Amino acid sequence: MDPKGRRQGKKKQSVIHNMKQSISYPARLSPSSLVVGVDVHKYSHSAVAMDAWGQERSRIAFSNDNLTRCTDWLRSLGNQSDIIVGLEDANCYGIHIAETLRQEGFFMRSVPAILTERERKQSTGRHKSDFVDAKRVGKVILTKYEETLPAKESIADADELRIAKELDLLLMERRDLVKQKTILKNQLHALLHQYYGDHYADRFPKPFQRDAVSFWLSDLENKASVEEGQKRILATGIVRRIRHLILIEAQIGSISRELSRVGECSLAVTALYRDLHGCGMTTACAIMAELATAKRFSREDKLAMYAGVAPREHSSGRHDRLYTNPFGNRLLNRALHTIALSQIAVKGDERGKEYYRKKLGEGKTKLWALRCLKRQIVKRVFRILRSQAAAEAAV
Repeated sequence: MDPKGRRQGKKKQSVIHNMKQSISYPARLSPSSLVVGVDVHKYSHSAVAMDAWGQERSRIAFSNDNLTRCTDWLRSLGNQSDIIVGLEDANCYGIHIAETLRQEGFFMRSVPAILTERERKQSTGRHKSDFVDAKRVGKVILTKYEETLPAKESIADADELRIAKELDLLLMERRDLVKQKTILKNQLHALLHQYYGDHYADRFPKPFQRDAVSFWLSDLENKASVEEGQKRILATGIVRRIRHLILIEAQIGSISRELSRVGECSLAVTALYRDLHGCGMTTACAIMAELATAKRFSREDKLAMYAGVAPREHSSGRHDRLYTNPFGNRLLNRALHTIALSQIAVKGDERGKEYYRKKLGEGKTKLWALRCLKRQIVKRVFRILRSQAAAEAAV
């Protein structure tokens, strides 16, 4: 076979492989749709199947030990291409069922918990049981289909999903360690002030830099060996906290290096890191850990709404007002906020600073101008990810 024929053969095999990895999903509900709501718990799950008119067709209870019972039940309902499974939790207790449904080719949609909570509050009886909650999850799909998104497990490729889960685990651990680090530093500020007095920070403008930490450890260990009573207990307590702080910082550094290693395996992460000013490797990893793939969003305004940076419109008659959106994915919103702050910094992006100053000149507050900048950053993120996906498809 000539080289051109070999290239065409490899391209055809790659296309077939990608078709197997991705799951075709319905763009909208139809009269033949079957909606299955699943109430997920740690050891047992409940599922209720309904037709397009919300009438219950069947129900089942199962556990993680017999997930095949659930998939067999789903196939018995009818055509698999008509079945839409709604999951409120696909990342924690629902990770096993989500992975099984993905392998079996079932289409899933993520249902925000706030929508099922609203469904419960709006019901007349406000009954609560596992099957009732499962039915409410399904009713959210039926009544608020546009407010839900395809689950990452259904629409992302296998590699995209694997990388997103790895990034999510690393970032979750890193966030916990950063919180512990902040708590320790606040405690140490108070304790060092108790031990050394008002001028403890005069010698070191940054009390927790390397030289300062070495001095605190050396000085306090020497004094703890000769002092008694409250002073000795205070000194040894500070030493223990400083050693704990050193350990936490070492762990954060190790996780950051692991994040960089995993992030470099993702073309989407490297594209954001390379093409988006103010987006570091950790921030790019945080974005893709929440998105997994840009294929979940057909338009950039949907991504903006998901991130909580699109303002809420409240119009009535001649009054047209916009309000801050407190909802959306707050972890993704935090990553965008980090990029926006980096762009308006002294050494930031000139285009970002110019746009920020323009909004201030229009009479907007600093916080609202920053929200406007975050909306523009979402647009840039969407275009980068779409361009990257198109480039991958063209290979």
